[in-house]
Amino acid sequence: MAPIPIALCGKSSGMAGSFAKSMLPEYEVIHHFPSTSAAHAELSPLLRGEIFTPQSSVGTDSHRPHTDKPRIPRAIMVGAGFSESELDEMRQIEGAESVPWLYPDPLKSAASALSGPFLMMVIVRRVKGCLRANGVVEGQEGGAKSGVWKF
Repeated sequence: MAPIPIALCGKSSGMAGSFAKSMLPEYEVIHHFPSTSAAHAELSPLLRGEIFTPQSSVGTDSHRPHTDKPRIPRAIMVGAGFSESELDEMRQIEGAESVPWLYPDPLKSAASALSGPFLMMVIVRRVKGCLRANGVVEGQEGGAKSGVWKF
């Protein structure tokens, strides 16, 4: 079975790369937005399936031949480096309402005391659980409600 394509907004490229590897084999980070300006430039074309050159080399679509259409993510995960106002700003981009967004729940901040691989393990477990709970699973195309899901 092919992994489910998702996108990631993460300010740290190192953490983004680690997150992308840790989400496999169920989910595949196909695109990485390292900033709100990158999201403004790339999110609408990505959601329309247009060909463009990504700013970040994290994400499997950054390594695809430039003649291949990018895959469309079924969800977008936003890291804690982005504020809620930045999340809201990105959600105003054309097409952004068509896909669910995941954002860290501040009430589940126990993981913030962790660091390194332990923190990543907790984040990945919570994100995968949130995606599954909301129907972003193999064999269930579409049907996931848009909006913001806290994990």
